[in-house]
Amino acid sequence: VPGGGVTLTVDYDAPFDANLAGLFRVVEQGQAYALAKSESIQARRFLPSFDEPGFKAPFDISLTIPAGMTAISNTPVSRREPAGSDFERVTFLRTRPLSTYLLSVAVGNFERVDAGVIPPNAYREWPVPLSGYARRGKGAELANVLAITPAIIRFYEESLRQPYPYDKLDLIAAPQWPSGATELAAAVTYRESRILSNPQSGPQFIRAMKSVHAHELAHMWFGDLVTPPWWNDLWLKEGFASWAEPAVLSSLEPDGGYDVTAIADSISAMRLDSLASARAVAEPIFRNDDIRNAYDSITYNKGLAVLNMVDHWFGPDVFRPALGDYIATFADKAADSDDFFRVIGQATDNPEIGKSLKSFVAQNGVPLLDAELQCAESGAKVALDQSRYRPLGSTIDPNRLWTIPVCISWQEGDKSGRSCSLLASEHAVVPLSGATCPDVYHPNAGGTGYYRFALADRGWAKLADALPDMEAGEALTALDSGMAAFAAGRLDASMLRRLLASASANTNPTVAGTVIDAYTGLMERLAGAPAEGLSADALAMSDAMRARIATDPSNMELKSRLDAFDATVLKRDDTRARLAREIDAWLGNPSADSGLSGDLFAPALSVFLDEGGMTAYSRVLAAYTDIDDPAFGQAVASALGGVTDAEQAARTRELVGAGTLGPRETFTLAAGQMSHPETRDAMWNFLAQNFPAFLKAVPTQWQRATPRLAGPFCDQAGLDALNQLFSEYGTLAEGHERALAETREAITLCMAQKEANQADLETAFGTP
Repeated sequence: VPGGGVTLTVDYDAPFDANLAGLFRVVEQGQAYALAKSESIQARRFLPSFDEPGFKAPFDISLTIPAGMTAISNTPVSRREPAGSDFERVTFLRTRPLSTYLLSVAVGNFERVDAGVIPPNAYREWPVPLSGYARRGKGAELANVLAITPAIIRFYEESLRQPYPYDKLDLIAAPQWPSGATELAAAVTYRESRILSNPQSGPQFIRAMKSVHAHELAHMWFGDLVTPPWWNDLWLKEGFASWAEPAVLSSLEPDGGYDVTAIADSISAMRLDSLASARAVAEPIFRNDDIRNAYDSITYNKGLAVLNMVDHWFGPDVFRPALGDYIATFADKAADSDDFFRVIGQATDNPEIGKSLKSFVAQNGVPLLDAELQCAESGAKVALDQSRYRPLGSTIDPNRLWTIPVCISWQEGDKSGRSCSLLASEHAVVPLSGATCPDVYHPNAGGTGYYRFALADRGWAKLADALPDMEAGEALTALDSGMAAFAAGRLDASMLRRLLASASANTNPTVAGTVIDAYTGLMERLAGAPAEGLSADALAMSDAMRARIATDPSNMELKSRLDAFDATVLKRDDTRARLAREIDAWLGNPSADSGLSGDLFAPALSVFLDEGGMTAYSRVLAAYTDIDDPAFGQAVASALGGVTDAEQAARTRELVGAGTLGPRETFTLAAGQMSHPETRDAMWNFLAQNFPAFLKAVPTQWQRATPRLAGPFCDQAGLDALNQLFSEYGTLAEGHERALAETREAITLCMAQKEANQADLETAFGTP
């Protein structure tokens, strides 16, 4: 081929994908839609291309569509013209340089909502047209998400000192979208149940909607404008977008508790990061399978955690403008972790930022700090030893070092303080300036550090006494470190009980939710064992929280959490009767105000199914088709998956086999049945007998997660069954290997926990 420019023309055709991957077709309420789900490597399913994130190019896109339908892509429409009988050709303006996974195609009978423009500001001289798209009749349900969009965009522009980079911004509520949301450039696409809101939508839903929206809009800079060159640096977009959620929402709603939610999300990553088989944030990518497996809690929530830690350590006034320099340097280009570390170090004149970040993203595991308070007249200090956290039964090598930003808070009489140090060695001593011998100290001040800590018994006792009045971030990390110490064999169950009881008196709603989750897990673990003390503690917790809500009725999010806990875990008759009554009324007339929050659809349906037998089951199943509410449909799948009555469970297995509710819902049904001991064995046997068909019935990109269905097993028989299934059918579930390794390890650790501390739990929680 002679040198110079070459134009390559490829004519090709292919059917629409039928399993929510690439360019796929779905039918919703009798209407057909064509949608492109390209992330991560699915653009190649419909577009011959260099389908890697590092290859960025401007695209000219035109679509031939049925006349009268709406077509949406990454740029505004430049012209629309007839293209033969009953068809039109829609041509879009040329895009900025984009990776193939960011290309948008959405065609169907969408209703467009004109939300005006996002006005200019100091960093952008031009207005940005803002629109929403939903199925016809659903446009009004985009009002809430459209209303908060200009403020979120303005925050990012002002924090980064960089303008929104595209010509328009469209928000698309896409029927049957397989992901929660996808950051297609200037055409952000969401699962309907994540952003469509109506008068039934509860506070938990609204909070989640704001978070996912803030996440996707952050991607316009982190991922779209500046893109990782390869998938091992996925954290540079997903970790940053996850970190940006609480950053922007805390600014817009200072009392919303989003900063505390970020700490809870960081802790959730530690659960996966406590496995020997856990990925590093920047894990090498060698196979296609590795790419999808990188979309996990490590990339998202550990990425969030380390960025949040560094942001708090160096301060937002230093860190966030440095991020803007990074964006400006690599706009329309690709940048890897080393590029990021270098630019951030230069912009802040502090190379320690990059050194600390790299120590967390390049290796797996959770740091553990053994802390010992040392008192003296010359001043108090805390001796720290760092290692890698290792639970009972784990093969983890604890010898591991990080460069950890550590801050310790303390209280001594009416004095308090905070002392900080950058811990880069195995051993260190941190002086507590101003303290002689504190009454209580916390080795993770503010809770923003990505590490756990261990204390001597006396230290845990003092921390437990302080938990009711402790600031929320510190309460969360104290509770997590205590539960982790129990799982490592370094804390007895009686102290665990004391920590939980004390934490239940903390008034922060995120702390309260964490305590509810902890009691739920313990009641599942001790089901069938004599645990009167656990039941008494859980009832006392619920009553105390309800008393607090009575004096602060604005906390409806916690009320919904408690209603679900009381109805489905504690089985309180009054709550169950109320929820059953409200869902019965709502099913009879969904347009009426039954008083039922959409946050409670799933637990209310569960109670309704428990009490109503197959008559209720048939009614709920019919409502799935008759009631056009995506959030309700998701709750139906959850509730039908959670039934434990033998006849109802058999019907649910039939639905799994038929796949009639849809690919995502089929997976949800199976996962729900696996979560209950009453239905687990029957569901697993069904899967083992029908696994090839089941794989075809669930979304293509979810097949890799199928080993996680065995996660509730906690015995050798379950582990053997998992191994047998994937030795026989593993080749059919592309990319399943990591999920299989992590699930095997989780089952093994669960078995070790039962052997080591089950008796201690039963003794500690056996009596009131």
